[in-house]
Amino acid sequence: MIRRKTHRIKSIISIAVIAAMLLGLASCRPALNSHVRVEDEISKLNNVERNIYVSGNKDYEAIANYLQYIATESDFKGSMIAATDDEIIFAAGTGLLDVDGNEATPYTTYEIGSNTKSFTAVCIMSLIEKKKLSMDKTIGELFPEYSSYPSYEKISVINVSDLLHMRSGLADYVNDPVDFIGEEKLYEICGPNPDNNLIYAEAYRMIETAFDDELFLERLFTLEPLSEPGVEFVYNNTNYHLLALIVERVSGKAFEDYLNEVVFGPCNMKNTSADSSVEVTASYEYSEELDYLSDPEFQMGAGGIRSNVADMLKFDRALFGGYILNEKSMDELLTPVDGYACGWQIRDGFVYHCGDVPRFSTSNYIIERDGKRIYIILMANLKGDYRSVIPKNIDMMF
Repeated sequence: MIRRKTHRIKSIISIAVIAAMLLGLASCRPALNSHVRVEDEISKLNNVERNIYVSGNKDYEAIANYLQYIATESDFKGSMIAATDDEIIFAAGTGLLDVDGNEATPYTTYEIGSNTKSFTAVCIMSLIEKKKLSMDKTIGELFPEYSSYPSYEKISVINVSDLLHMRSGLADYVNDPVDFIGEEKLYEICGPNPDNNLIYAEAYRMIETAFDDELFLERLFTLEPLSEPGVEFVYNNTNYHLLALIVERVSGKAFEDYLNEVVFGPCNMKNTSADSSVEVTASYEYSEELDYLSDPEFQMGAGGIRSNVADMLKFDRALFGGYILNEKSMDELLTPVDGYACGWQIRDGFVYHCGDVPRFSTSNYIIERDGKRIYIILMANLKGDYRSVIPKNIDMMF
């Protein structure tokens, strides 16, 4: 096992639309550096009020006005940004205080939850580009040392493509940790009758702390799969945690180190991490049940990344502009099976992913029209219709 650094202060989209999303991969594109100077771009916007920044471009006036209305008149509490590859239309922090008691900004950091999966898929595709991995590589080939475990024969035939497209048939270790870990181990960690003695947050934190890669893989190859691989789509966090372990095994590097090498570093994402080195600065509406931050190591690959809307824009521009993966890899990354591609959902003309953790909800939408893309990134203190309503309304204005 690779020893990772821990810081414990520490429905298918049309081929035409996918092809259009890849137009930015042309060799004549400008240097990546010009797309990741997001802080400079925000500093040049019009600061219309508080932490709300708006472009003066008349072409996007309707979008800017709509988002300003959301920021000032709705119950949205968080940070948002809307931009093209060439300019930022709107950026704001509103309705939410950070941990220091100041109103949120576009630089306030949040847990991005399952939006992490988009990054994990990029790492896998990067290894495939380097010919170190393939879509049909099986779990059995990658983890042969577990061949003596009860369910190895059934689990071993699952391949990388099954994991990426959520078609593995595996049990979910995040949403059903008690079933995944088993009662015997649960009592060992939390004591007998944990439901009667511990609040949810305390019990879950104890499970996260005790959970390591060895236990995950032992349980993975012990539990009966819920269905045969490749049969049906079932959204499942186990797939992407296992993919992160595959990244480590194949690359020989810790997952966060490989992410830094392939994505965070090249994209100048200085306020983003897959461990606890970047502090979550957004506050939250207190709830005893939800009073905790997720453990990045426990969530690794499926969740765990901490970021802000400015850094996420850098990632989107770099990825869809063709600076991280080549055209063939992007085509494979964005080809859906039952509406789910590789770390991205493809539906109703949108390429997107959302993330939910106890304190926060996040959304990352990409809309393409006539060879031009608009990125809409939302990080907030609540869940709600805003995640689908805002992008759909902007789509009508774009």
